Amino acid sequence: MSRRTIVAAVALVAALAVPAGAPGQTAPDRPNVVLMFPDNLGWGEVGAYGSVRGVPTPNIDSIAAQGMRLDNFNVEFSCTVSRSALLTGRYAIRAGAAQPTGITLWEVTIAEGLGSIGYSTALFGKWHLGGSNWIEHRTPIDQGFEEWYGIPNTSNEAQWTTTPSLNRNPADTSYIWEQKSGGSPRKVKVFDLQSRATLDRESALRGVDFMERSVGAGKPFFLYLPMTQVHFPTLAHPDFAGKTGAGDLGDAMADVDYNVGIILEALTRLGVDRNTLVLWCTDNGPEGRRPWRGSAGPWRGFYNSVMEGGIRTPCVIRWPARIPRGRSSSEIVSEMDLFPTIAAAAGAPEIVPADRPIDGIDVLPFLEGKRSTSGRESVLYFTGRQVRAVKWRDWKFHYSFQPEPRVSEPPLMRLFNLRADPHEDSDVKDANPWAIGLFDQLLAEFASSTDRFPNVPSGAPDPYTPTRRD
Repeated sequence: MSRRTIVAAVALVAALAVPAGAPGQTAPDRPNVVLMFPDNLGWGEVGAYGSVRGVPTPNIDSIAAQGMRLDNFNVEFSCTVSRSALLTGRYAIRAGAAQPTGITLWEVTIAEGLGSIGYSTALFGKWHLGGSNWIEHRTPIDQGFEEWYGIPNTSNEAQWTTTPSLNRNPADTSYIWEQKSGGSPRKVKVFDLQSRATLDRESALRGVDFMERSVGAGKPFFLYLPMTQVHFPTLAHPDFAGKTGAGDLGDAMADVDYNVGIILEALTRLGVDRNTLVLWCTDNGPEGRRPWRGSAGPWRGFYNSVMEGGIRTPCVIRWPARIPRGRSSSEIVSEMDLFPTIAAAAGAPEIVPADRPIDGIDVLPFLEGKRSTSGRESVLYFTGRQVRAVKWRDWKFHYSFQPEPRVSEPPLMRLFNLRADPHEDSDVKDANPWAIGLFDQLLAEFASSTDRFPNVPSGAPDPYTPTRRD
């Protein structure tokens, strides 16, 4: 049997074993899930986190006000690896995730898990997990989504059409595509600077249509909206271009918030907002390229680094039926935790694979206020196959300190207390000799798991057969 058949069969058996009417286990009780995932958007751009540009973000802020704001939400350092970790609940290094190869079909995503228990699933926006051979068998449809519309790779490919001397991209990724289950991907239009500015609005409106159809069919839905803003070129929808007085980035933030409002309004209109888990979080820290350089608020660094500014991003979550309103926390939470947490919210923890290491943990009791701690004490940070840093509680140990992408600065090994020194300026390694042993142990535990379950090699082809050493 195929991997997807096995996942679906296991979920079906588990569902049949649950007594009728058990809370959260039958399709009418399962929450809808909306996951909005903007690109390269740092702390300092969001009102709820102290917007430095003063651009109002009332819709994003409302999610925090009606639910919970996470002040220590951790992601991977770059676009592809962050999307891999988010959707699989695993460190991207385990999945062999990299540009331009994406991930193998052996990986199980949130969409595959939820689809196996009756959810409608859709992606509108940026994929960036398929690699150079995405068009053959690595589209979102191949990873559990029933429909998608958007770009297979990244936003800067919109610039290619402005340079006639460049060769045409052989993978045809400088197009907007669409596809549905059972069909082949189809080019919709060229992805250029004009369509780049309107793609997120189109995605939001398609998301509303998807939610309407799902509600009409009586099915719970998973809407994944990986927005293309505010990744460079940061060009807002014409409705907002030049309107905020805060430059292209400020205009784009107004555009992002407006599109969030489109989704939230539709949930209210459809009468499903109370039992919909809404998550808004970002894949990396702020854009570093000028003239679109963003802000990480109190943190230092940009995306493509493991400085706090690159890997600590805004995250707000609401679920009116289950999550108390108006709370915030500095407890460590990782994007990898979202898969197990969503599975628990759906009453189906069994959809998270049990045949491989899962680095995410279920933080739902923490979000619900039933537990004061998240249950997570540490996060590892890699670039490529090299460990860069490890965070434990309020401490962070850099094994290879790089304040900017690809810029090393001696001494490479540095220790910071992030509460006392959020800017990562003062190395206190020598005053805390206990630290290196503790952080080495965290890495040793990870290495031990890879001895038993070797990482997927980067660039591994499909079909992939994992090795396991018992």
